[in-house]
Amino acid sequence: MKRAPIGILIASTLFMSAGSAWSQEAPEQTWETEPAWLHFEQGKRAYEDKDFGKALVSFDRAIATRRGGFAQARSRLQTALSSQPAKTAGDSIGALMDAFAAEDFLAKDYLRIVADAGDNLKARIRALKASRLADAHRAFLDCLTQVMEYRPVSELNDSLKALGQAIALLSAYPEAEFWKGKIFALEGEYSLALIQYDRAWDQRESLEVPEERYAILYAKADLYGARGELASWESTMDYIIKDEELYSEPSIDPALIQAMSSSILGNDFDHFMTLYRLKAAFSLEANSALSEFYLERGRQQAYIRAAIAANMVVTAGIALVSAWDTDYSWAGLDDFLDRAYGRRDIAEFLDGQKLYRKLLILADALYVAGGRGQARALWLSLAERASGPERAVASRRLSNPESALPTVSARP
Repeated sequence: MKRAPIGILIASTLFMSAGSAWSQEAPEQTWETEPAWLHFEQGKRAYEDKDFGKALVSFDRAIATRRGGFAQARSRLQTALSSQPAKTAGDSIGALMDAFAAEDFLAKDYLRIVADAGDNLKARIRALKASRLADAHRAFLDCLTQVMEYRPVSELNDSLKALGQAIALLSAYPEAEFWKGKIFALEGEYSLALIQYDRAWDQRESLEVPEERYAILYAKADLYGARGELASWESTMDYIIKDEELYSEPSIDPALIQAMSSSILGNDFDHFMTLYRLKAAFSLEANSALSEFYLERGRQQAYIRAAIAANMVVTAGIALVSAWDTDYSWAGLDDFLDRAYGRRDIAEFLDGQKLYRKLLILADALYVAGGRGQARALWLSLAERASGPERAVASRRLSNPESALPTVSARP
């Protein structure tokens, strides 16, 4: 549904330019006192209701509230670090807490608070704040508490420098920036959407869930696809794969890619699955999309991307079959399909992952790359067991293998 984007922009701009005026002229406006996460959730709810103007205002409020809150945290930390106790604490959070406590408490009283709280730092801070404290002491505890709402204290490694870095990171709200981009994309305002996606990507170190960076990248890829910018689409998908390959288990490094390539071309899919099991990951969609993209253009690298995508889905399916039948072990694709599609829940999962489609793309890509026997084995399995259009296409491939070759010259 197309709405007037200028109305959305005006609503958002009015908020950003007049927020302080609202607080002065309309005292009943209390959004500034509400937490950033609440504004963010309100924005998502308005987005689902297709009230995009309201959603943008909520996301802007979330961004402004987060920024303002951590500007205060930065000021509190500066106050704490300029105090006399900080001169003896070095870079240690714990040492600074002890130094402050030495000024505000008798040693026995502080030891009792520490003993009662045990390893629960939040409980210790609550107990300390319940007492009269020096302004710098309270400012430091408020600052530390604010950061701990977003980051485990263990990530700070007892470092005041790391605490300051966390405050700088947390002042950004990439999730809200990203959702603003989604609104602009829905409205067809692709340039504005890309600005928001890039802003969210630049702030990715501030994401509460680091893996959400892939959602940003996929959204950028979708936008490039909608604009017909295929080179940018391809490079973004390729970036997703390379970024995640660094963190996958096992790490999918160039040596493993070469080994998998040799296996799938030199043997068959059954042998490939015997040797390699790849956990389904965020790059699954990118591998699958690139395999089709490359196949349409006759590029040989289609088959390894298709093999990885199919492997990820089959590996997940094997785990489901094994959970149902603890005696199960891989005995080839045909046996797996018979077992998996014998259970409705597993069949629904595999259909949701478009396994038959992925296997067909893999077979066609293998044929293009010269793996004729491997392609025929997969077509035969699909012709006998697949449902939907893949069954008919596989049968056609068996009768006319050349139909797997690209028929037109696609754009690069």
